[in-house]
Amino acid sequence: MSSICDICAKEPYAHSFKKVGEKRGIAIFYSKPSEAKHYDDTEGILKHVDRAITAHGKKWMCVIDGNQFDAKYTLEYKTGMGLMDLFFTKHMDTLVEVKVINPTIYIRTVMKFLLQFIGEDKLSKITVLDDKPYSILQFI
Repeated sequence: MSSICDICAKEPYAHSFKKVGEKRGIAIFYSKPSEAKHYDDTEGILKHVDRAITAHGKKWMCVIDGNQFDAKYTLEYKTGMGLMDLFFTKHMDTLVEVKVINPTIYIRTVMKFLLQFIGEDKLSKITVLDDKPYSILQFI
């Protein structure tokens, strides 16, 4: 793991982004921002995410768990903008889907802001699941 992120090697869950499985050759990454110890480390988070996706090198999807995402995380819009750039520009060719589970009102607000910066082709890769409580186990 240290080759992906030196910070997370020393302090697990510093950035809350990890590969949790693979299904039909598609890597499944999971992030729960409310569990990230260093949720305000934009540079570190973006470096971690980029290295993790690059290390896999094939098709991938991301499950973002919005559970307990509250007001303090909405201030980290630079992280959200950076993730959108990584997902929908740098790694768009290998991205299969982004699933957002358990969204709070705050994550919906952040998404509404961020989604205005991407096109329809990219929007089609985002699915928001809010009809019931979800667990990452349902996707791996």
